[in-house]
Amino acid sequence: MYLFRRTGEPIVMVAPDHAPPFAPEQLEPIIWTVRDFVETSMPKSEGYDVTSMRFDEEALVAVRGAHVSVCAVFRSANTSAIRRDLVRFIRDFEGRNEGRLQTWEDARRFAGEAADAMSPLIAAA
Repeated sequence: MYLFRRTGEPIVMVAPDHAPPFAPEQLEPIIWTVRDFVETSMPKSEGYDVTSMRFDEEALVAVRGAHVSVCAVFRSANTSAIRRDLVRFIRDFEGRNEGRLQTWEDARRFAGEAADAMSPLIAAA
C-alpha cells in the first residue's frame, strides 16, 4: 500500500511481511498505472476520485483526496471492502491533518501516523 502527495511524491509504503514478491514484469505496469493516476486525476468537488483495475491476479485500488492519494496493490478479487476502507482512510487522515499537508516535507512528518493507520488495512485486504 502506497501513500503519495497530490504531486506524486511518495510519502510512505506499507507491506505485510508474508506477501509474496511481485515479479518485475508484473509490477511495472501496476506502478505506471499508479503513477498516472496520482499525477493526472483530480479530486471531485465533493467526495474522492476512486479507481480500481485488475492485472492478472493482482488488483489495484486507488483513492485520491485533496492532498494525498492512497493506492493498494493486492491479490484478491474483492475490491469493494478495500475501496471503502481507503476512502475512509483518506477522509480521516486528511481531516486530522487539515492545513498540515501543503508540502511534501509537511506530509512526510505524518508518515508514521499514516503507516500505523494503513497497517490494519493490509491485514483486511
